[in-house]
Order: sequence, then structure tokens, then C-alpha cells
Amino acid sequence: MEDYSQLRKFIREEIGRNYHTLSDTSYTFEDFQDYNIEIDGSTEGGFYLTVFYKNDKIFPTSMFRSNEDAHHHARMVVDKDRVKRMNE
Repeated sequence: MEDYSQLRKFIREEIGRNYHTLSDTSYTFEDFQDYNIEIDGSTEGGFYLTVFYKNDKIFPTSMFRSNEDAHHHARMVVDKDRVKRMNE
């Protein structure tokens, strides 16, 4: 009987933990509030990337061959900028 009460207590605790989390998705660089990433398609077949921090352009507008390349580069720019700002 004691084993069941311990098990029941453990299960309730785990279920309670799961209900406290509003979203179980991970945070990505796109979730940072102060960064704005614009990826625009072009008629020439590429994608233009511009990255802003608090409405200031932190990376010059650049062209990439694919949306995935532009998205990856945006992540690299944001990560590098965040590290630089944290170390100031």
C-alpha cells in the first residue's frame, strides 16, 4: 500500500509540472524581442536579408541564394550581436 501512495505522489508531481509550462517549444533567436529579421525575395531569384536591433540596422542588407541560407545567416548575426552586447 505504501508503494502505491509514493507512486501516486510522484505521478501527481510530474503532471503538475507539465501543466505549469505554457509552451513546450524551445526558444530560438526569432523569439528575442529587440531583434527584427527581414527576409525578402527578389525577382532575380535570391533573398535579401536585413537585421535590425531596436530599429537600428546592425547588418548590411545582403543577398543569399536561398531562404534557408538567409535564415541561417540571420541566426549567426543575432547570436554574434547578442554575445557582443552581453560582453560590453
